[in-house]
Amino acid sequence: MNKKLYIVTAIAAVLGMAGTTTATYAASSKSTTTSNSTKTTDNKTQKDIEPATVIKTTDLSDEPMPYHMKSGYVYTDSTLTKTLGSAKQFANVTWYVYKEALIDRSTQGSGNSAFYYVRSGNGKQTGYIWHGNLEDISEGTFNIAMKHSDYFKSNKLITMGDSITCGYDGYQTLKNLGYPTWLSRYLNVKVTNVGYNGAFLASSDDNTTPGDLTTVVNNHNFKNYNVATIAYGTNDYGHTTSSLDDIKAELDKDIKKMKSDNPDLIIYGILPITRYDNNVNSDDVAGQGGYTMNELRDAEAQVYKDNDVSYLDWRNDSKQLITDANHISRFNDGRLHPNPMTYQLMGREIAQFMISNYPKDMIKTTKSTSKKTTKTTATKSTTTKKATAKLNLAE
Repeated sequence: MNKKLYIVTAIAAVLGMAGTTTATYAASSKSTTTSNSTKTTDNKTQKDIEPATVIKTTDLSDEPMPYHMKSGYVYTDSTLTKTLGSAKQFANVTWYVYKEALIDRSTQGSGNSAFYYVRSGNGKQTGYIWHGNLEDISEGTFNIAMKHSDYFKSNKLITMGDSITCGYDGYQTLKNLGYPTWLSRYLNVKVTNVGYNGAFLASSDDNTTPGDLTTVVNNHNFKNYNVATIAYGTNDYGHTTSSLDDIKAELDKDIKKMKSDNPDLIIYGILPITRYDNNVNSDDVAGQGGYTMNELRDAEAQVYKDNDVSYLDWRNDSKQLITDANHISRFNDGRLHPNPMTYQLMGREIAQFMISNYPKDMIKTTKSTSKKTTKTTATKSTTTKKATAKLNLAE
């Protein structure tokens, strides 16, 4: 071969290889470069974006509220020059708002805007989101349905209980932020929440409310529901002299009435969580009725067992939801009533329990639910499989 021709061919081959490599890199990058612009990276940093300036901030960390993103971006800091990701990338993330910032964006061609400083539920991501890009967890598209939530497809769930079911935080009722709202999201099910502040399991002449269990049961026809949860007892412990026998008799009677209305009704019991009256753990302290919280839980558990009802016993958690060490931070009033994040934790665990204890013979085989799956997932045990109950609030 001619020596000059060989050299030209070799150079052309090298240039062709370089061109191929460059084209491949450009195709894998989210944007290309031009002679007049700076290279754009995944977090959309650009030299020509001037930093915004914070005018004032308002602290909201006393009780951070949960939201999800409906559009827009999460910015890494208050200068709003870099993005952490888009609403699409964080579609399944719950964001808690800790601070509101009024930011001057005049250097970026805009005016003053209100942004929220947010933290993901699992604490792994933080940033700033324009307030208009956030939405209440009960609104819009927020698909965080759990695996096997299709067991509850087209079901109607009624949640019955006291102030904790109602979503009370010790000072106000948090509309659509209690655990029943999280159940509607995690189980992708329609929920009717009839929780009532101060409600009793066994009411008396001196202590009665429209939300007491017997009143609620008598006022509802359970043919209209597929699933029901019962979560009462803490007010009986703290405010009545009803005996454990009274409580057991009332609960037994009401469960039988519910099953009489609808023999196919799936009922779940939820035992009371620990309370801290005068900053003292109530588990082994006698209340007004002369029994401890643990004795009340055991009494309720026995009725549920006798009626073949699966029940969630928080005492069986490998990682306790409420402890002597964390009750001040997880209870908004430090005593009994959860804060928004604790309500999410409760909703997630209750949903996992309901899925794990869904009746085997009622699981419908679908494209996403095979017979093999039903054998290992749905059990009638009265405790949650904690190995799969890892609380990851970024989902």
